[in-house]
Amino acid sequence: MDLQLLLHAVKFNSVIRYINKLVPLFSDGLVCPPTYAARKGEPPYIAFRQAVMGAELRDVVVLDSPQSQSNRIEHALLSAHRAGHIPYPDILITFPEEIKEPDISVLQLSHRIYDAVLRTANFGHEPFFSSAIGRAIQDARPNHATALFEHAPLTLLLGGWDSNGGMVSKAAKLQRLMTSEIIGLDARPASLSATKLDVLDIRSQAAELMQSDDPVRRFEIKPQKSRGKGKKPSEFGFGNVPSTDVPRAAVISSAIQTSVLSCSGLRSLCFPSANGQVHPERDQAGHAVLAALALYGLLAQNEAGYLLRSRCELIPEADGQLELIGRTLQDVTHSRLSSDDALTLLKQAIAHAAGFDLAFRAEDLVLAADDRLVELIKRSRSAMAEDTENET
Repeated sequence: MDLQLLLHAVKFNSVIRYINKLVPLFSDGLVCPPTYAARKGEPPYIAFRQAVMGAELRDVVVLDSPQSQSNRIEHALLSAHRAGHIPYPDILITFPEEIKEPDISVLQLSHRIYDAVLRTANFGHEPFFSSAIGRAIQDARPNHATALFEHAPLTLLLGGWDSNGGMVSKAAKLQRLMTSEIIGLDARPASLSATKLDVLDIRSQAAELMQSDDPVRRFEIKPQKSRGKGKKPSEFGFGNVPSTDVPRAAVISSAIQTSVLSCSGLRSLCFPSANGQVHPERDQAGHAVLAALALYGLLAQNEAGYLLRSRCELIPEADGQLELIGRTLQDVTHSRLSSDDALTLLKQAIAHAAGFDLAFRAEDLVLAADDRLVELIKRSRSAMAEDTENET
């Protein structure tokens, strides 16, 4: 795929679709899908469902949801940006040294540019959303999305809702334009046995233990004549764990990753110039940058591999198929794209958009956590320590 083909696609096509056929690395087809929280009192569940593949109805299991795929794409783009491979207008939130919290990127926040964390961060001496950039982002909408393109382009691709902005019905809502999902085919539930053998064979009746104030030692042996009830050795990690049989896995014949980027959705975005004028060629150039960013994120994830979680690693059967689908399914153009090609395409699209004075912010924006966020972190760490102590 070259830049001219991409410009044509974002102007005329319906979608760009990427299909990658995958197989599990365990020869018996065993995988561990994600588990999802159920209603209170019910056990977590695995998302088994049915899907139509071609003309056939098949049993499938979700191996990586659209939300998880979005997170992986964000991580791939963040890694590429930090390595200096791609330009991206990142926003960093920093913390005082006293709480020993590493800087975080907006690409690590669950609600992206609209996350509550950004409402507890300052840009210089003012709250971020009171700054000129923050106000422009908050005021942006699909029909005037220039500020989001300049400062948070992935929000335009992966969607966002300013639910923390306080405007309720008037809050910005951006639909997801790129959706990716990995499902396992011909799925059946499978059980996994879990056990732990303590080579020292420390028995529960061996002694009672007491919580120690020393975080390294953690416990002391309770004196025999000491009052108060102690804890069992197993509560501090000693002893055997008996075998359990839990349906927390699946067997599959193969898997498939389907990623769809809506070109018609991209065309709903407008990028007015500073004087408020809308120029179709400028909009088209912006759409091409976003499409190239999406494709690079997908290909970078492909190159990084498909270790989705423990005991769930997949490998592509071959290179993925890239399809540019026109107005109907009778109009499909097949194209090839490697991660290196996707990087070149992204850089070309960025340079093309710069010719219309449309560009990402050049430098990372650095914010500082305000006193409220710092205090929340301190109290959360304290609560976490108390919970851990109570559990043990």
